[in-house]
This record gives sequence, C-alpha cells and structure tokens, in this order.
Amino acid sequence: MCAGVGAALVVLAGAAWPGAAGAVSSASTATPSSTTAAVKLSATPLGLDIAPWINPTTLSDILPLLKAAGINQLHYGGGGTADQYDWENDLVINDCADQAPTSFALTCANSDPLDFTDFSADARSIGAQTFATANYGTGEPGWAADWVKQSLTAGDQVAQWSIGNESYGCWEDDWWLTQAPLDDTDYVPNQTGCPWATEATQADGVTSMAQSYAANALPYMEQMTEAAQTAGQTVDIGIPWAFDGTVGGAGVPDNTSWDSTILSDDAQYIDFVEAHWYPYSFGGDTGGANPTAQAVIQSVQTIPNQYAKMAAIISKSDPKATVTIGETGVSYLATNVPCTPTGALFSAGDVLEWLSSGAKTVDWWPMDTGANLGSACTNLEEAMFTSNGTPDTVYDGYLLASQLAQPNAELSSLATSNGNVLAFQSVLPDGQTVVALINTNTGSSEKVTAGTSLTGTVSTESYSAGDQNASNSLIVDGTTTASAVAGGVTLPAESILVLKSHTPSKITLGATGTTATSETVKPGTAVTLTGKLTLNGVAAPAGVAVKVYRRVSGSSVNSATLTATTSATGAFTVTNTPPGYGNYSYVADYAGTSVYATATSSYPVHVTALKPTLKLTVSAKTVKPGKTVTVTATLGAWHANRTLTIYAQIQGGGKKMMKRATVNSKGQISIVYTIRVNTTFTVTFAGDVWYTPASATVIVKA
Repeated sequence: MCAGVGAALVVLAGAAWPGAAGAVSSASTATPSSTTAAVKLSATPLGLDIAPWINPTTLSDILPLLKAAGINQLHYGGGGTADQYDWENDLVINDCADQAPTSFALTCANSDPLDFTDFSADARSIGAQTFATANYGTGEPGWAADWVKQSLTAGDQVAQWSIGNESYGCWEDDWWLTQAPLDDTDYVPNQTGCPWATEATQADGVTSMAQSYAANALPYMEQMTEAAQTAGQTVDIGIPWAFDGTVGGAGVPDNTSWDSTILSDDAQYIDFVEAHWYPYSFGGDTGGANPTAQAVIQSVQTIPNQYAKMAAIISKSDPKATVTIGETGVSYLATNVPCTPTGALFSAGDVLEWLSSGAKTVDWWPMDTGANLGSACTNLEEAMFTSNGTPDTVYDGYLLASQLAQPNAELSSLATSNGNVLAFQSVLPDGQTVVALINTNTGSSEKVTAGTSLTGTVSTESYSAGDQNASNSLIVDGTTTASAVAGGVTLPAESILVLKSHTPSKITLGATGTTATSETVKPGTAVTLTGKLTLNGVAAPAGVAVKVYRRVSGSSVNSATLTATTSATGAFTVTNTPPGYGNYSYVADYAGTSVYATATSSYPVHVTALKPTLKLTVSAKTVKPGKTVTVTATLGAWHANRTLTIYAQIQGGGKKMMKRATVNSKGQISIVYTIRVNTTFTVTFAGDVWYTPASATVIVKA
C-alpha cells in the first residue's frame, strides 16, 4: 500500500464517494454462513509482501517462520515503492522532487538494502515462488522486459508479474498520466492534477486513468511477453484491480470502468488481477470512534460478496483471468490490530474467506514497517513482524490458517448453526480433513455445530484471546473426537479452533516366511518378525520410524524395545531372541503424526521349556552301617543356572541339605556320606529361563 493514501483522501475530502471512509462498519452484525462448493487451491495459497527496503538480515532470520506457516509466495516490490524502484540498479527515487524515469540518474536516487537477487535466493531457500511488481509509475517498458530476461536465469525465477501498484489511485506515482493519451501535465501524486478532481465527475476521472493505463501498460505487456517467448518461456502478467466504495481502505469511484476498460483492452496479455483488500481506512486503536475489534474480525464476511462482484466483471471482460490478493490488511493506516489477538482472527479469516471464494494467493502487507524495532509490538502497526523478526499476531493467524490453506487442498466454507462463528473445511491432498472454527464474537463464548467430514480421533489447535501469553502467541494443542465435535463445540470469545482428523494408518506384524498367526520356538531361538505400515491405504514411504515392543503375555510392561524404519514399500523387519521360555507378545507400534493416526498390531510367540537331564548316583546302594558312600549328581545341560543341591534324609527323619554348589565342567557335584540307617538322597535343580526345575532320588540301604 502507498504511504501517501491518507494525504490523498485529505485532498479529495470534498469529493469523497459514499462510504469510502468506513464502508464495512456494518459487518459487525454477523449473518449466518452457508456451505460453498470446494475450491481447489493453487500451489501457492499464502504469501507475504517484502519490500526492497527490508533489512536482509531480518528476512533471513524469519525464513524458517515463513516456511512453518506455509508461506510459499514472496511478493517483491514494496507497495508504492514498486512504482519508484529500479530493480537493475537497486535505486529508489522517493526522495526526488520529480517522479519520472529521468530521476534515477540524479543524486536524489538512493539504494535499498534488499536487492532482487538476494531476495530471490531467500525465496528459493524455503521453496517459495516470487511475485514481482514492475515499476509502471516511473519506469519504462524496456526495464520491465529486461527484468523478465533476468528472471529467466537460475535462481531468479518469477512466477507472477504485476504492472504497477495502485495505478487507479491519485496517491500513486504515475508519470504516464502526464503522457498521451491523457497528457495531464499537472499531475503530482497527493497534490495536484488528480483526474478524479479535474474531470467533470470522479467516475470520469477514473475512466480517463483507466484509458491511460490500458494504453501505456500495453507496451509493458508486449515487451515482457516477447522477452519470455524469445527464451522459449511464458510470462504470467497481472494488472491492478480496483474495488468499489464498499471497501473502505481500497475502493475508488466507478471501479467498474477501471477494471472493465483494462481487462477488455489488454485481455490478450492479462492472466490475473491483483487486488489490494483493506476493509477499513482508520488509524489507531479499535473502538471509540473507530470500528470495534469485533467489527474488524467480522469484516471478512464481506469477502465472498466482493469476490462475486469481481468474478462478474472478469467473466465478461477476460474470463481466463484469476484473482491474486497482492496486499491485504485491516487498513492502509497503522492500527493496534497486529499487536492484539484480533490480528490473528482477522488474518486467518481474511485468508480463508478469500481462498475459499476462489482467490489464487493471499499476500499480507507487509513483512515489516519499522514501527516496532524490538520484540514487543507496542506501537501502531500493519506488519506481520517487528523489525527484529518477532512475529506479530497476524502471523499466528496465518500459521493456523496454513493448516487448511495448503497447496492443492480442497477448501470450502461451511454453514454453521451460529452466525457469529465462521467455519471452513479443507481436504488435503493426502486425504486428511482439517476444519477451522472462528468465533468472531469478542464479548462471549459461542456454541456451534457444523457439518464436517471429521472422523475418529481429532487433534486440535486453539487460539483464544482470553488465554494468552505476553506476546499473544499462545496456541494450545489437544485432542477430541469427531463425535464430540458433531455434538457441538463451545468456543471461547474471540478464538480460533483448528481440528484435524487423523488420516487412517495400519500396521501388520508376523513371523518372516510364514502366514501363521503365532509362532512356537525353542529357547535361544532368534525370532525374525516382518511387518508393513500403510498410511491412508498406501504403503508408507521409506524411513518412517516404527517401534516393536516385547511384552510378557498379559502384561503392558515393555521388556524390550526394538526400532525399525520402513523401506520404500512400507515394510520393516526386526529380530529378537526371547530371554526364556514362556508366552510373549510382540507389539508393533506406529506413533502417528498430526496427520496420521496411531496404529498397533501384535504377534504372539510361545517359547517352549526344555527339560533338563538330571541324574543322581551312589557308589553303593547297600552298605554296612558306619561305611561311607559317594553320592554324585550330574546335570546334563543348563543355560544360566549351574547350581545343584543334594539332600539326605535318614529313615524316620527329616530332609537335610548336605551341599549346594555349582557343577564342575562335567556337570557334577558330589558328597561323601556315612551311612547309619537307610538313607534317601535327593538332588534338585531350580531350573532357569530355558530349563524347567527337576529332581532325582536314590536310596542307600544299611
């Protein structure tokens, strides 16, 4: 947006059109919503305006935040600066007295910090495309054509081009108004010669400006197209769109004349229209003489009607043209909204209303204005970030909206039971359903029902003005169920709730090389298990982590944890040796994500117990009283326990332990015992994790 808009309105105050200063104040009265047909979103639904005067270091610092919020279009130009900027030499002439192409050669021309090549590198680093505004106001067609040539080099690609910023307004630099066909040599932005004031009517003035633009922008379009075609490429060209007076901060009188004239005259080259939507024209805090916070939030409900009016004009004049919202915000003047929770609700509603209506991309204006230099947003603001890269609340709105506004998703608005609640549903390319509910009532909670496609377990992200941290950036995660949502949701005052239905997932587990539903093995045998993970009916990609737990059957305690990753077919394999005989359950577990549901599957394994060979021998089975015998115990095999115990029990007496010891290399222990009367000897083996307990006896008679 041009910084001089307010001055223009002062000059034209005596000739203002009806409703221009606060046209959407009536939006504070909410109306029931209705379900719309799903719109397939473009590859770049969310964008941000980044001007040449932005600090390059700050931009580099916030790139991870932009990526996290799904912002994948960066708009280069800088509002009114776009019509004062020479991209090739990185010069701006806003300090020059004469706003004309010749001023770029004067000493009043200054350089800006962020040149196009550096900007492009930043955009590419997060996978974002570039939208650039060519200098129409003080530029020349050849400059724009040269920029197109430059953009065809690796790293500098531009996906969309607009010609001029807000060329329909008398606040905008427009050297071409002084040339044919209008020849308005008195034109000075915000000062004199505005055709709105000099013509018989404002509408006549807008028509004259449209004719001037159509004639002088045409060489831009022709030369830009030729530059691309020479290199075997195409170019996507857009023109400024003018709203009517119902858009308080961006409307012009007789906008239809502007829009229809240009679309009709230059339709051959026009691929899209670039609209700047600011529902208000106030500065300062909400409330009092200004619109309330609730009115600001509810102003987004006027968007579907605005889009319908745009579509009606476009369909008549240039049906192939799409809509890009190249700038948006509450007002073209600074307000307190980006510093308060209202900013999050407004920006989320702004994005979702425009995209569900059919817009290709929505770019917030701007990244930074310099109004707040530190981390705190305390001064009146328009931007998404402070100057040190701290997000303002409008970023949180984009972050929440990005859960729905993803490339190629199918987005629609939903009918609700409550006119104060906005509802949107998005079906993402992977099949996941995401719903957003926005309570626009800033004074009280609202209960709402809406027909959604949510199923099963649902994860939630909530943002509430009444439950915020110092920076108003608190988003709380949680879970619920689709059935609970269907029964009605109570939303706190001034809040957003995003609900995500977890996409189904399935995991299987079994023994390698068999289709049996269980397995029986001997102790010490390694068990190899194979499984498969599918996500939304499709094999999981390579590298997805899966855990396999070993548990004793009937227990929930994990006695071993195995980690595996899927192959390209979703398959995974683990090998484990059960520690001993018994019944085990191997449980495969996929932890799930914010997109995919958790999944588990179990496979039983029975480990048979081994019976030990235990013998007890004596040197003689009959001896005279007073003679000795040697008693020898032999353990045939063992795993961990090598201990045997020998007992002696005389006739009529109790059993007494004679020796407990570890067997020797032959598996034996022995004792020498003096026989007095008949004596029974017993050897016991307590067993171990492989072998069962065992015992053996022998009697020596006296």
